[in-house]
Amino acid sequence: MRRVLGTAVIVALVAGGGLLLVWQLPRPISDTSAIGVLWHKHSDELGAAWNRETCAEGVCRQNYRGGTIYAAVKGDAHIVHGGAVGEAFDELGGVARLGLPIAEQSGPADRPWQAFQRAGIFASEDDVPTLVRGVFWQSWLRFAEERGGLGFPKDAEHKDRHGNPVQNFINGVIYLRDGAPVPTISDIAAAHRRAGGAYGPLGYPKGTQRAVGDRLVQQFDGGEVWWSGDTGAASVQAPFLAAFHERGGADGALGLPTAEASRLEGGSMQPFQGGVLYRSDEDGSIRATTAGVIQQRYEELGGPGGELGLPMGEKIDVAGGRYQAFAGGALLWHEGAGVFRLDAANFAFWVADPARFGWPTKDSRTDERGVHQDWEKTQTVLREGRLLTVPSTPVDASTAVLLCDSQCSGNSWIKQGARRAGFSNIVEFGYGGSGYLAPISGLGTGFTESVSRNSLLLPDGDPGVVIITLGGNDAAQKRPVSDVTAAEEQLIGMLRQAYPNAAIVVDGVMSRNDAAHAARRAMDAAVTEEAQRLGVHAISVAGWVSDYTAPQVDNVHLAPAGHDKIAPHYADALRAVLGR
Repeated sequence: MRRVLGTAVIVALVAGGGLLLVWQLPRPISDTSAIGVLWHKHSDELGAAWNRETCAEGVCRQNYRGGTIYAAVKGDAHIVHGGAVGEAFDELGGVARLGLPIAEQSGPADRPWQAFQRAGIFASEDDVPTLVRGVFWQSWLRFAEERGGLGFPKDAEHKDRHGNPVQNFINGVIYLRDGAPVPTISDIAAAHRRAGGAYGPLGYPKGTQRAVGDRLVQQFDGGEVWWSGDTGAASVQAPFLAAFHERGGADGALGLPTAEASRLEGGSMQPFQGGVLYRSDEDGSIRATTAGVIQQRYEELGGPGGELGLPMGEKIDVAGGRYQAFAGGALLWHEGAGVFRLDAANFAFWVADPARFGWPTKDSRTDERGVHQDWEKTQTVLREGRLLTVPSTPVDASTAVLLCDSQCSGNSWIKQGARRAGFSNIVEFGYGGSGYLAPISGLGTGFTESVSRNSLLLPDGDPGVVIITLGGNDAAQKRPVSDVTAAEEQLIGMLRQAYPNAAIVVDGVMSRNDAAHAARRAMDAAVTEEAQRLGVHAISVAGWVSDYTAPQVDNVHLAPAGHDKIAPHYADALRAVLGR
């Protein structure tokens, strides 16, 4: 059954001087065709038909007062309304150029748009239509539902200043690359735009965005942009991109970027969900801090702008804890104890031999005496590069610090003489077989090098006197005198640095007057003369074994009775040089 509907229209034509009246007859509208069925749903807005429904070359159509309905043969029907979209459709070539409509007109009344097979027509507020066509249109359709899609076009397809075809949209951009459309959409497009778009460091997109679980990523010539619901979108660019992937990328400890990279004094940084990457301008190195108590303490201390500065290494796990080095020191975490800050010098001592000190139990702290550090096994003070240990008994004016070889053994003439000279507190560093150069057992180096390397720690404090009694083993090992006195000079310099207020006394080498001890007597002369040259006190003990008939247990060492015989004479000499 077909309904006959139409409008009687009188058309006046002037023909041969007479008046010709032509009546337009009502046009039928089908009740069963796709076009007719659709018209019946929208008859009020479409009005009467101007012509019959026709089909040609696979396309059916019927015109109405308010628009036209199109349908493919045995296909869905859609309306093209009059107005800006319909007029643009006709002007741009209609079905022949743009294809059939594939959806109804959408959008508000002042900004309608409609999708066609080969293009989309978008009307602006001033009714000026913009066309999205070809591969740009196919790309637009593909991502129409992706986080709001691309939205309305902001301009027509054109070439950018690099000569690449491009079209801008409210919610992104479509670039034509090697003939294929590559869009940027929504938050990723915004991040790309913040970075300067195609003209910035990211450059052009290399492919469309892809899903990685519940995240999205899009690759660009100069980096990547990652998005998640928790982080939003942020780019990872050179120089951080390689470091990001070396650490497992988004699936590694760092996770997704939470902000763009930024400059800081001496370098740059970029934060991620699980840590931060830092780059040093000085050498271009990139280091990470990762989530945990060390990073938390680092940030509490001011991060890269604080006293620690930029990280100099990654977090390292060791037995019982972990640590991370920074330009200005290190942070050490010990299980059950917390995180402690070490200054750079103390950290260097610790990392060279952790077992020597144990874990720190407090932060490094500085006062007029130096940098103090409490360890599990000891306490130290670092002053002008010299590491000192804190003894259980204070080192003060009543203290004599002894640096000696086996002459210190037992109740030695040195200790007895120091006590008789008024020094009630004796701090002894006595090592048999050692010397200025002759190595200390277990350390492998002589006194001078051991103190220089901080492998032998002198006590902190202000002693009354430091007494050096070395040289016998250097003579026995036939060390060159010039080498021994050079080591003596270096040792005295370090002692002056450690104890600027203390008197320094250099003892010679205990010996007999016979020919067998000629080398010992020669070394006595060399070290005491060098001491006087350096302006410190010197006591020659050459020949004292013979002079005071002091008993010996062997060719070198005194018996206890020998120590007792020598002691009062040494005390007199010590009091004399010290003016006590």
